[in-house]
Amino acid sequence: MTNGPSSELKPLKYAPDLDLVDRAIAGEAAAVREFQDTYRPMLERVLMSRGVDRVQAEDLVADIIAESFGAGKNGTTRPLLEKFEGRSSLSTWMIRTTWNRWLDLKRRDKFRGELPSYQDDDDRSGDQFDRVAGADLDENLLDNDLSELMGRAIREAFDSLGPEVLLMLKLSYIHGISQAVIARMWQCDQTRVSRTLTSARQQVATETMKRIREADDSLQLEWEDFQKLCAAGLEL
Repeated sequence: MTNGPSSELKPLKYAPDLDLVDRAIAGEAAAVREFQDTYRPMLERVLMSRGVDRVQAEDLVADIIAESFGAGKNGTTRPLLEKFEGRSSLSTWMIRTTWNRWLDLKRRDKFRGELPSYQDDDDRSGDQFDRVAGADLDENLLDNDLSELMGRAIREAFDSLGPEVLLMLKLSYIHGISQAVIARMWQCDQTRVSRTLTSARQQVATETMKRIREADDSLQLEWEDFQKLCAAGLEL
């Protein structure tokens, strides 16, 4: 464990993420491999699901992954991962960081050569591109169209469950009633309740992704991506 900023006061909820970051920054091979294997494909899929060309997505994510360990385009820099403080999940933080980088690139391309200038430019700090209003850019990763599509898909997935199964899910996950108590209510073995709940979760995941692909086959989302996007702020 390093003594860097990310290891000082670890919120219990995201302690595993902070631990992975600390070990990866320290150069532990297994942690670096876990980070790359987890976030490279996930970030590429998220970008492509929002219409970014595959090659552009792969190039941008490659840069982000390299910068995570301090290998910037202009040489060695402070590892991007050192900025992760555990206030959200690492997945959410990486998604937002990558998407903000993509928006920044779009803004620079759009307004290149049209930057505003001021008499006191020499005294102003910061990047000139930050002065450009980006109201017409898609600054919300989870825009209304995607939110509505994902929300509709998961609602239809729950509607595909039978009333008895749906009631079991509500009792277990909303009201926190134990499987043993549910089994007594249904006068059945607890293993039946466990199997029913597991099957229901799998059905919700399968049906949700099926409906998303039917609605828009260009969205290259997996169930894991769906969950990460929800964690990033989707309101269904």
